[in-house]
Amino acid sequence: MYSDDEEAEIAVDIRCITGQKEPIKPALASVRSKDPSIVATHYDPYRRRLYYGLDDGAVCFWIMTESTPNSNASRFVGAHKGPVSAICTPRPTDGDLGKGGLIVTGSVDSSIKIWDYQGKVMLEPTVCVQTLYGHSGTVTSLVILGDYIISSSTDGSIKMWRHEEGRRQLVYPWFELQATVSGMEGWVRGLSHDSSGDVGDLGALYAADESGGITRIVPEALWDDSIQRLSTRMDFRVNRRVEHLHDRSVSIIRFVAKWDLVLTVAFDLCIRAWDVKTESVRHCWANERQCQFTTLEVNLEFDEILAGDTSGVLSIFSIRTGRLMVTKHMVQPATAAGSKRGVGASAASTAASGGSSSSIQSVVSVLGRQLYAVTTARELGLWIIDHELDYNVARGGHEKAVISLYTCSGGVAGPGADLDYRIFSASVDNTVRLWDPYDMGCIRVMEEATSEISAMTFFEGWNLLVTGHDNGNIRLWNLDTGHATTLKDKHTNAVTALSLALVHRNEELLISASYDGWVVLWDIRSLRGEPPHMVAKFRAHGPEAPSGSRVPGSGTGDSGSPTPQRSSLTGIVAGAAAAAAAGEPRPCTDALRVALASPEPEILALKYDPLKKAIVTAGTEGIIKVWAATGYDYLGCHRGHKNAVTCLALDANFLFSGSDDCTICLWDTVPAAVNKPHFAALKGTFSTRPLKVLEAHRRSVTGLDVLPASGHLVSCSLDGQLLVWDYVAGQVRHRFAHDTEEFRCLALRYDRPEVLVGTLQANILRYTIHEQAVAAAGFGRRPSKGHARQTVDSVQGLHGVVEGLTLNSTNENGVG
Repeated sequence: MYSDDEEAEIAVDIRCITGQKEPIKPALASVRSKDPSIVATHYDPYRRRLYYGLDDGAVCFWIMTESTPNSNASRFVGAHKGPVSAICTPRPTDGDLGKGGLIVTGSVDSSIKIWDYQGKVMLEPTVCVQTLYGHSGTVTSLVILGDYIISSSTDGSIKMWRHEEGRRQLVYPWFELQATVSGMEGWVRGLSHDSSGDVGDLGALYAADESGGITRIVPEALWDDSIQRLSTRMDFRVNRRVEHLHDRSVSIIRFVAKWDLVLTVAFDLCIRAWDVKTESVRHCWANERQCQFTTLEVNLEFDEILAGDTSGVLSIFSIRTGRLMVTKHMVQPATAAGSKRGVGASAASTAASGGSSSSIQSVVSVLGRQLYAVTTARELGLWIIDHELDYNVARGGHEKAVISLYTCSGGVAGPGADLDYRIFSASVDNTVRLWDPYDMGCIRVMEEATSEISAMTFFEGWNLLVTGHDNGNIRLWNLDTGHATTLKDKHTNAVTALSLALVHRNEELLISASYDGWVVLWDIRSLRGEPPHMVAKFRAHGPEAPSGSRVPGSGTGDSGSPTPQRSSLTGIVAGAAAAAAAGEPRPCTDALRVALASPEPEILALKYDPLKKAIVTAGTEGIIKVWAATGYDYLGCHRGHKNAVTCLALDANFLFSGSDDCTICLWDTVPAAVNKPHFAALKGTFSTRPLKVLEAHRRSVTGLDVLPASGHLVSCSLDGQLLVWDYVAGQVRHRFAHDTEEFRCLALRYDRPEVLVGTLQANILRYTIHEQAVAAAGFGRRPSKGHARQTVDSVQGLHGVVEGLTLNSTNENGVG
């Protein structure tokens, strides 16, 4: 997805689209190893071949297609006497090499071979055109530039081999050594060439050596007096030397002319991006897993660097922002159970080749956009790295499930009169993170050491962060001073919901709810020197709480007859303990057995309605209860869910509830007909059925909110769907789906049309929602004519349905 923010990072989805297969064992007598490993790779985009060299000296290639690669698609080219260390293929414009489609390979045996793959005979399908001898060490890298083959070696030299002129009658070109660049500090680990593509630009070569430095070599075309133009001959001049770019040996080098960057990987576990114009390091990335990077690939379209490492993880870095964007574990470690040939032989072979079965050998772009071939010591996989997604990811965050999100509404923050759009997230990793709204960078982490965080909200007016915990405590974090105050002993179980309520003018209270079924109201402002303290407490759910449409304290149900009450589990246990301490016989255990068989209802969701001055609670009973914010009288309930109610949202007079039964119900929060004469029989309470039921999710609904401009409902679920509803029409206007994430919570941003979603996989996803796109003309709340009047009429009509349903009272079992 392309965000409205130019600095925003682009999210990627990385998935394997083929099964991984092992490379073939070449049917050759010289192949000594029974279990060869891949040690070098190269992709030819013109012939769609992925060449790979094995540690037994064999050179092979896969024919790359978007279908699953298999052993039958692999071809054998030839073999060196030692392990293959470098492979290169020419472009069609690279002289006679390119015209013939030849293959150039280097080996540990110090030789360079040129092959012509013919594929006529199975055992010997290839013609070895020429073997170049001149190096005295391992050939570490090969580059083809016009009529030249350029090679580097551990002998500390770089050699230029040129197509010999005057041999046109030969079937194949013949190469002779033209020049040698020596004096490098130790082994020459690698070479890289690139050019801008402009006419006359031959580009530049960069060589990396054992001292951690890089050397720039510039090719220059020579003038031919006989033809009065530039010839195909070139001269190579050492132009620049950078000493000790790394403090250890450089293992990989990649020059990218478009970015004016030289990318290097060294044994100090870092990637550095060296700017060739400013001659300074623009970016430096350390491997967060403290292991060695093994391969580099670049994505010029999205300005990204892809790096694989020895732990089997792919990391993607952004050149634009200099940040690590995403990591993906691509290779799983080999196990004895998973190895067909036995882990012992496999491990021995791997150790002999110096590699690891879980290490990524190479990542290379193949077949076009966003497709990559990923090779390990013995496997090939075809992966898609999809950038065209409908969400972004806020990286650098939590390590465990995100359970709560809060977005500030834009009030003035600080003496600079800046608008406050900060974002807070809480996780079961026991941290609350503060995010910068500009670039979604994590700018502060608050860590809780004593108990697990179970709920979170933010008091914008006083810059207080409020967290609820599994031990029943509530913590108030003053972000200005860093001081935290603990509110204790009012809840006996985990705090599940927190909400702020402006109950009176200049009186904003904190409301907390817990698994223990109690609702507590707090004054946390510390006015007139008073510390934060409890204002009120009442039982909302549980055996002592009003049930159904019973009036508090009346002890009667809907029919007016006394309603039996289940004893409190806490009270039964406390009574048994007191009796045992006094030496008295323990009370009958039947009540305890019943209490244990049917656990007490728990509160899972809480909401304050500022229009109706009402507190709404819901939980495992599947019943939504409404309470007066003044006096805390029980007003009534909403029935209709078949399972626990997990989340609540408000839109003017309408209440939305999401449930474990995968449905979303629409209610009138406090029906206007409650005080009418025909409700006298209900003692002033109400019990309603849902106005509308929305069904589209496949798992528990975990988050709800309403878009302020269009009035559309947004919901998320553990099924990985984010839905935008026209709840009047009961239709889904837009659907976002994610196959690998389970959505746990959501929050709307006030500074941009974006929805944040927290997942059980510890991610925060960013979905851009342009409300005009989901509120299409002629649908739902935007009729084709007289749309302002029609919208009011439609809402009034829905209120009519509300009153009609309110008149139908129900009993405690939900039966009308």
